[in-house]
Amino acid sequence: MTIINDFTIKKDAFFVADSHFKENDEKLLEYFDNFPSGRQIILMGDIFHFLIGSIHTSYIINEALIRKLAGLTRSNEIIILEGNHDFGLDSIMWEKYSDYNAKNLKIYTYCMQPIIIRDDSDNICILSHGDLWINKNYDSYRKFITKPYILSAFWLLDKLSYGIIYRALATRINQKLIAEFSFFRTDFLHFMSERIAKYKSHVIQKLIDNGFATDNTKFCIIEGHYHLGKYVKKENIFYNALQSCYFHKDYLSFKKGDLFIEVTYGTKKSISNKNILQ
Repeated sequence: MTIINDFTIKKDAFFVADSHFKENDEKLLEYFDNFPSGRQIILMGDIFHFLIGSIHTSYIINEALIRKLAGLTRSNEIIILEGNHDFGLDSIMWEKYSDYNAKNLKIYTYCMQPIIIRDDSDNICILSHGDLWINKNYDSYRKFITKPYILSAFWLLDKLSYGIIYRALATRINQKLIAEFSFFRTDFLHFMSERIAKYKSHVIQKLIDNGFATDNTKFCIIEGHYHLGKYVKKENIFYNALQSCYFHKDYLSFKKGDLFIEVTYGTKKSISNKNILQ
C-alpha cells in the first residue's frame, strides 16, 4: 500500500485498463494517439500483453507503444500501475529510454499497490491493477517474479538465448484467449462484494485505524484485471471494476467519483453526460 500526498486524481482524468498490446496492434497505437493534451492519464495495468522490462527482446517487441507513452509524457501526466502481464517498465524508462518527461511519469509496482490518493472532491480513491489478495500462492508468485535477482535471471536467459525463449513464450501467451469477464461468470454482485470485503480488511480499516480516514469517509475503489466494466455502491464505498480497453476502446473520464465515456474511439461525438456506472 502506498499513500500518495504529492498529487491528486484530477477531475477529468482518463482511466485505461487491460489493453493487452501485442506487436503491430495499430488500432491500439492509434487509440493512444487521440488523447487530448494536458489531461491526466492513469494506466491500470496489463496495458502490454507480455512485457518484462529487464528483457531486451521484450522491449523491442513492445517498443512502439513504449514510444507512444513516452511521447504522451511531454503533454500529459501519466500514472502507470503494473499489471500481471506487464512489469519492470520502470527499468526501461529509467535505464534504457531517455526521450520522455520524467516529471510527468509515475510508475507503481505490484508491491506498491494499492495506491491511496485523493480526488478533487477529497474522496479517498484506492487504485490497483486488481490482482491483489487472490490467494497465498498467487500473491507469493507475483512478488517472487519481480524480485531484482529474478529479473536479472530473465535478462541473462534472454541474452544467452538471443531472444528465442522470450519469443517462444510470447507466441504461446498470444495464442491464449483474452476473455471478457462476462464470458465465464455471471455472479457479478457476489464477486464485487468479495472484492470490497478484501479492500475493507486490507486497506480501509488500516486507514481508519491510523487516522488517515474515518468511518464516514467516502472511498472509491478502482481496479482493472477482471475486464468487468461494472460497479456497485455499498454504504460509503464505491467499487469500480474497469472494462477492458482490449474490447472497448472508449475514453473513460473520471468526475467526482464517477466514470464517464467522454469520447467514443474513432468518432468525434462527445457523450460526456453518459455515466457508464448508472
